Amino acid sequence: MKNPISVTLFLSLSLAGAAQSATSLSGLSTVTIDLKTARDLEPAISLFHHFEVIDARPDTSRIGVHTYVPTVGAPHNHQLVFHRPAATELADYLNAHCTRPDGPYTALIILRSLWLSDAHYLREQKINDPGRAYERTHIRLKAEIYAVRDSLFMPVLRFDTLQAYKRSNPYTNIATYYSLWDRDLTGILNHMVDSAAQLALAKQAGSRRLRLQDILQYNQARFEVPISGNADLTPGVYASFSEFRNNAPSIHDFEVKLEKTHRLLYIRDAGGSSYYSHDAWGYCDGKNIYIMRDGILYPLWKEERAFYFFTQVYKEIDMDSGEID
Repeated sequence: MKNPISVTLFLSLSLAGAAQSATSLSGLSTVTIDLKTARDLEPAISLFHHFEVIDARPDTSRIGVHTYVPTVGAPHNHQLVFHRPAATELADYLNAHCTRPDGPYTALIILRSLWLSDAHYLREQKINDPGRAYERTHIRLKAEIYAVRDSLFMPVLRFDTLQAYKRSNPYTNIATYYSLWDRDLTGILNHMVDSAAQLALAKQAGSRRLRLQDILQYNQARFEVPISGNADLTPGVYASFSEFRNNAPSIHDFEVKLEKTHRLLYIRDAGGSSYYSHDAWGYCDGKNIYIMRDGILYPLWKEERAFYFFTQVYKEIDMDSGEID
């Protein structure tokens, strides 16, 4: 496979601030998402008589986190889940609504990312793109789709979408807008299947074929990065995402100061002077990792193969590119 599938590292931040523990998402109360049939969004065509789904996300325990803001009382966070494992829920929905009995292919979906969250941005991001200030919710879905026949797998589609809702829509008029995400998620799934079917028609004559073993090995390799598999953390300041990914900080003469409630980073130059840094990626003290956002350091913690951090928004970062959506 010439184009590697990205490793995704989820970094999550919470609206509830210090009112909740920043050490785990597992203790949050749950909200269950039920997939519904999307109205008027049935695939235009289908080449698939059966769907199989492999959950290759860094964190398979949940599909998002949402801060519920009640009319009375304090905001509190929920983790969003399905009734059953995500691979089972998605496969059952697709097999019930998006198949054709005489379709020539089975579809294999490698689920790389599925995350439902509030949409909040850092000040710098809002300045660069003012329209983001009006967004309220996100659904992020990334997947690889293969058309399967005779035990050979034809790469069809790399699907990557971010659906956002803005302040001016009906979601802002109800308290629990996450209750509508089930229907909207099925709409995204139907669109993905429709796109895959159309591309499979175009590619079936000349596209390369892969073995399942190759696909599974390649996806496993996504998580074989030093920072994920190495229990011995190297102390120092990460100047870039790449240094974090490779457990290889390049700056070792620094100081972290606690000012009010914020951790701030100061780096010493060649002359011995210390200056405040707001553009490092983060730092490690040998036991704990911290990421810098808006000039403030926030601690990371790990759940399954994903890292999270706690402040004001939910975000994800791609382990190939380092971009945070």
